[in-house]
Amino acid sequence: MTSAGRRMAVFGPLVAILLFGAACTSDEPEPDAEPEAAAPEEVPPICPLTGEDPPKRIDLARPAVALKIENSPDSRPQTGLDQADIVYEEIVEGGVTRFMAIYHCHDAAAGGPVRSARFDDPKIAKPFTRILAFSGANQIVLNELNKQKLIALDEQNASGPLFRVPPGSTDVHSVFGSTARLRKLGAEKRAKVGPPESSYFEFGDMPDGARKAKSVALNFNPSNEITWRWKNDRWVRFEAGFPFKSSGGGQIGTPNLLIQEVDVSDSTTITDVAGNPSPDIDLKGKGRAFLFRDGKVVKGTWKANKDGVPSFKNSRGEPFTFEVGSTWIELLPSKKGNIKGSISFSKKGNA
Repeated sequence: MTSAGRRMAVFGPLVAILLFGAACTSDEPEPDAEPEAAAPEEVPPICPLTGEDPPKRIDLARPAVALKIENSPDSRPQTGLDQADIVYEEIVEGGVTRFMAIYHCHDAAAGGPVRSARFDDPKIAKPFTRILAFSGANQIVLNELNKQKLIALDEQNASGPLFRVPPGSTDVHSVFGSTARLRKLGAEKRAKVGPPESSYFEFGDMPDGARKAKSVALNFNPSNEITWRWKNDRWVRFEAGFPFKSSGGGQIGTPNLLIQEVDVSDSTTITDVAGNPSPDIDLKGKGRAFLFRDGKVVKGTWKANKDGVPSFKNSRGEPFTFEVGSTWIELLPSKKGNIKGSISFSKKGNA
C-alpha cells in the first residue's frame, strides 16, 4: 500500500466519525445567550446647593462666589439676596447683622450694598468657595483671609466687578458687585477654583413626624426681632415688624430656613471704629439646629468636621433633607457665649 493509501486508511474512518457526530448534534438547540447587563440609568446633573435643574448655559463646573451684603436700615431694600443660592446671616458689631450671599447656579448683576469683611468670613465661605468679594476690612481680617487662602476681591483690586451706584458716589451704601464678573476675575487671579461639593445638602421629602410650624421669631439682639412666616409655599421674612423686601419690590422668601445655633463671644483683639468688639463665632464645634420647610420644623443638631464643614442630622441621626430651592442659614447665637440669641416658633401665623 502506498503512503497515500495508508493516510486515507487512517483518516477515512476519522472523517466519517466527525461527520456522523456533526449530523447528530446539528438539531440540538443552542444554549441561551447570557442576558446583557442593563446600562446604569443616567442621573441628570443638578445644582449642588439648590437641587434645581441647572439654568441653560450654566457650567456646573464653575466656582461659586460669596458676596458680603449689608443689613443696616439705610441699606434696605437690598439687591441680589433673592437671587442667591444660599444666604448666611451673621451678627456683627453693635448687635446688627450682615449677610453673606453665595451664588453658584444663579447670578446677581448688582448685588449689594457690599460692605466690609469679618474675621469669621473664611469659615463661612470655604465649604462653598474661595472667592469672597467685600468692601474694606481691617488688617487683622485681611491677614486671616490671606492665611485661609481666600481670593479676596474688594474695590482696590476689582475695578469693574465692584462698582458704585450712582457712579462717583462716596456713600458707604453705594458699592455693588456683579457676581459673573467677580467669578471671572477670581479665576484669572489665581489657580482654578472648583465648584461646590454636591454632598453639602441632601434634597428629598420631609421626614415623618415633623411638627407644624407657621412662624419663627429670632433675636440676634433683644432690640431687633426677625420673623419668618410660612406663606404661599415659602418662608417670608420680616424685620423690626416690616416686610423685608428686595429692591424689585417683592418680599424676600425661601423654601428652606435653617437655624444653626453657634457660640458667640466678644473678640479680645478686633474692634470696629467705634470701639465695639467684633463677635467671635465658633463654627468648629456643634450645637442645635432647626430646619423649617413645608410649614413644618425638623429639630436636630449640627457638627463640624476637621475642616469646619458642618453636617446636619435629625434626632434619629439621619441627614436633614432640604426642599429644592434656596436656603437661608441663620447663625443664631446660642445661650453659651457672652452674646446670646433666642428662637421661638408657633403653629400659628405669629410666633
